[in-house]
Amino acid sequence: MMRKVILLLLVVLASCGSRTDSSMAAGEDRAVVAPISELLSNPLEYDSKTVKIEGVISHVCRHSGDKMRVLQDGTDLSIQVMLGEFTGSFDTESEGLRVSLTGLLVTEVTNLDELSAHDEHHDCETTIEAIEAMKAWGLDPDIRTYITLNHYETR
Repeated sequence: MMRKVILLLLVVLASCGSRTDSSMAAGEDRAVVAPISELLSNPLEYDSKTVKIEGVISHVCRHSGDKMRVLQDGTDLSIQVMLGEFTGSFDTESEGLRVSLTGLLVTEVTNLDELSAHDEHHDCETTIEAIEAMKAWGLDPDIRTYITLNHYETR
């Protein structure tokens, strides 16, 4: 009986994995290919879009293992990648590996508390709305840019 349960679990896990791979490949076709430098210099242009980057894994979080940094070749520019369902797929041994990845680019204003000090009832739904509201108050927004991982290949 126990063997049947284990076999059934293995079949279910294997079928889930293959569906994820095919759906990732389909999403990868629609990804915007851009260097990290472009994503960092124009983050709002790529906000909420699927992007594809290549680079070297420069750091994997040693505490939670749920994020890493990818370095653009020939520069000191890197972007944070949130691993999500891929947490545990990378460790310190992954540092130095080349990676090609696809994911959703996310931007967020990290200093919204400054806006709240001037306008406690702001109800910004997007990063762009928050930036415009901050500019109206003469505040300089601090924009955090990262990628949520959908698919990757290492070399």
